[in-house]
Amino acid sequence: MKRWLGWLLLAGCAAANAGEADDPMLPPADLVLRAISNTPEVRRAEAGVATADAQARMRASGSYEGQVTVIPQRRRVEGDRNYNEWELDVSRPIRLPGKARLDREIGATGLQAAQLSLEDAHHASARRLLAAWSDWQRARLEREQLQQLVDIARRDRDAVARRVTLGDAAERERLATESALAQSQAALLRAQSTQAQAEVAWRSVFPSLPLPEREAGNGYAPPALSGDDEAWVKLIVARSHEVGASEALARQKDAEARRARADRVPDPTVGVRMLSDLGGRERAYGVVLGIPLGGSYRQAEAARAGADALAAEADLAVVRRDIEQGARTVVASARAGHAIWQSQREALQAASASAAKAARAYALGEAGIAELLAARRTEQEAMLAERQAAVDALEAVTRVQVDAHAIWHRHDGDDAPSPASGLPALPDLGE
Repeated sequence: MKRWLGWLLLAGCAAANAGEADDPMLPPADLVLRAISNTPEVRRAEAGVATADAQARMRASGSYEGQVTVIPQRRRVEGDRNYNEWELDVSRPIRLPGKARLDREIGATGLQAAQLSLEDAHHASARRLLAAWSDWQRARLEREQLQQLVDIARRDRDAVARRVTLGDAAERERLATESALAQSQAALLRAQSTQAQAEVAWRSVFPSLPLPEREAGNGYAPPALSGDDEAWVKLIVARSHEVGASEALARQKDAEARRARADRVPDPTVGVRMLSDLGGRERAYGVVLGIPLGGSYRQAEAARAGADALAAEADLAVVRRDIEQGARTVVASARAGHAIWQSQREALQAASASAAKAARAYALGEAGIAELLAARRTEQEAMLAERQAAVDALEAVTRVQVDAHAIWHRHDGDDAPSPASGLPALPDLGE
């Protein structure tokens, strides 16, 4: 089975080459991309791009279609014969100069917004995959740890039972081990249910990405977030497709406002007219010019479009603010998560040393079974806390990588900004 890996390393600017580093706690990047592309959210966004492309072509061509009007008629003249007559009008609205350019601009910015929304849907699915994957990892670790605790409690119960039979231990010690075993088994059942629910949630959203068959062992050390925090924040904001989509939408609304103002001068309709009267004895040819008379409706429409443009600018400011705030939060969480894991690791070392001393004291008869069970439970709880803190730290670091589009995106690193662009270069992600 292919090892679970998926760490994409980028360094410096656009000329840097991408590399991969093994991490047993992350799924393979190629399978991740495939699973994300198959989500209904991404497929819906792809349909949105097709819609925006069609709308852009519609705006470029315009709705200014020609019209043919045919009027056949029969004239009856008193004291004379009847005459077949007809009239033919061919006309077409003419888009005034400047409006075609605005229509193309509206269509192009709408298509760009849809394309960026597709990338943002991909990014949102990557974040959702990371969260679901981490939830399953935490549930799996808890089930593994509680299974170990049940095994230890069962061995303790059997050992104490033999000692009670030989008269080396009191009956209350056997009852204490029976109680500890029952509590551990109940906790294990809850953990198994939690893991099953996490698996169901995972397979319902990402059915094409299998969960690992092998269980990760103890001693996993999550990577720390390297690089400068402010550089990460700027990179996340600079690469945010949500910000880009909001910018494109704001430009589209501004172009629509300018188009509505231009529409206060109506487009004329130009055509030719031909008629045949008195059975063709009279023929006439002429030019038709129609000009709508704009009024308060067009003024109100221009005012509405202008207000929409202002609202889009305000929405863009909100998105930029929220993205920057979220970027600072995830970077700070990555720093804190690794520090928490280090503290939990130290706590585990102390708890393991205490449990070892309690076991020796119990073997020498210097401590009772209650002290030994308490020390072992504390050690197992500390081990579970350390392993789950490692998952939390990995999730926090990976979240920064995902938000910076360093991993799990279809064009990872392709748009890495160079120092000359004024944007931050991608920090070195370390080993």
